[in-house]
Amino acid sequence: MILNKKIVFLSFLFAVSVGYLITAINIGVPISDGGLTPSFFPILLGGASVSFSSILLYKEFIASGLIVADEKKESRAHFWVILAIFTYIFAFKMLGYFISSAFFVFAVIIIFSSWEKYIHKAAISVTIVVLGYAMFEQLFGVRLPALWG
Repeated sequence: MILNKKIVFLSFLFAVSVGYLITAINIGVPISDGGLTPSFFPILLGGASVSFSSILLYKEFIASGLIVADEKKESRAHFWVILAIFTYIFAFKMLGYFISSAFFVFAVIIIFSSWEKYIHKAAISVTIVVLGYAMFEQLFGVRLPALWG
């Protein structure tokens, strides 16, 4: 049996994600006294990381033929998502919450769909970012970096 490098990498990524989530859970409860604690965002990030890495690993099992699926689709979406995440991390400090987040959400939407109706997708991205800002600022009382930079 030939070892698939993508499966090895994604398995490693999944294991690191699980370890991160376990470490984040050990920090403490995510919500206490009606407010968020320092462990809330690491647990949220760890949960998302485990979810997305398991999806990518499952898709790679399908692509390699180790799991049979109804529809085989060759995709490089995982590469583009990881690139979008790293770009978002670096852009966040320079561009602020609103601009970097709007571009990030737009990029993820385009990665999983197409360029058709891009103005509509840009409007959806801006709406998601504004709702996220309002939710964290008003509902959770968590201050985000300046709205525009």
